[in-house]
Amino acid sequence: MLTDPASPLREVAHVAHRLSVSPRFVWGLIRSGKLPAIRVGARLRVEEGDLQAYIDAQRVAATTDPPTDRPRLQPVPHSKGA
Repeated sequence: MLTDPASPLREVAHVAHRLSVSPRFVWGLIRSGKLPAIRVGARLRVEEGDLQAYIDAQRVAATTDPPTDRPRLQPVPHSKGA
């Protein structure tokens, strides 16, 4: 049963294109339960609302502090006369 009848169903290829990933990656998301899908005959479809919810859940918060676990790059001194 559709959660929202007005929400169009998307094919796996469309979802892959929208996420800029392979269809195989989308199948993995569906298999793992991270992206809900609906079986229509022998094919799976993803509701637009579920796809948008997945995208929204993947957002990362911007931070103004640089990561502290990375080593800082040191400038390389230039040699004269090379």
